[in-house]
Amino acid sequence: MMKPILKFAEPVMGTVASVHVVADRVHSQVVTAVGRVFGELHRLEALFSTFIKTSEISRINSGELSLLDASPEVIEVMDACTWLEHVSDGAFVARRPNGGLDPAGFVKGWAGQRASKYLAEFGLDNWLINIGGDIQTAGLNADNQPWSVGISNPHNSDELRFSLDVIDQAVATSGTGARGLHLWDAKGRPVEALGSMTVVGPELRWADAFATVAYVKGLDGVAWVEQFPGYHALAITLSGDLIAPAWAVSSI
Repeated sequence: MMKPILKFAEPVMGTVASVHVVADRVHSQVVTAVGRVFGELHRLEALFSTFIKTSEISRINSGELSLLDASPEVIEVMDACTWLEHVSDGAFVARRPNGGLDPAGFVKGWAGQRASKYLAEFGLDNWLINIGGDIQTAGLNADNQPWSVGISNPHNSDELRFSLDVIDQAVATSGTGARGLHLWDAKGRPVEALGSMTVVGPELRWADAFATVAYVKGLDGVAWVEQFPGYHALAITLSGDLIAPAWAVSSI
């Protein structure tokens, strides 16, 4: 028997965050937990957004604040970005062409994973959180089946290209379909080598970051992701071809 599912949405971080919770707990508990999730996302946006003048990242870029004096969350994120720059041989970039800090390629996934802890703390076992297309799941959907995550055609967002069935996994996609050209290489040049790159793995913070790196690397990015245990990449080329391991695709 299908269980009821509660759905919530909130504009944050320049996109829309949504939470789907299988209603196996008291409604008020679910509402409180989801409120904590959205509250944490807004708090982290206020720390990291380069569009908010009072954010710590903006204050660091203006010289008002030293990175050494920043909050623990900012230091944690910038440490992760430094590691990503190293392990990707410079494909991951946490600075704008003008030299200012911009950890956006890591923050959204990291923030989503961090905020989702409130769902677990309130005893919620089956849920999906989606932040602008980057998804973390836990447990099963309302039909007691794996969550089905659809990946759209980067050349036609109304068309489903394939879907993935996942349990306790994250799914993140990088590309230019939804936001236009917004990814740059280490030299500040826009990147458009693929239609999109999707990464599946246990944690959204790394799935999101690895998808960004793999997209910048092009088709070589599929193999690059495989070095990280539990993470796998699926690419759609500019001509629309799907480059993916057969086990990963549930429908095309």
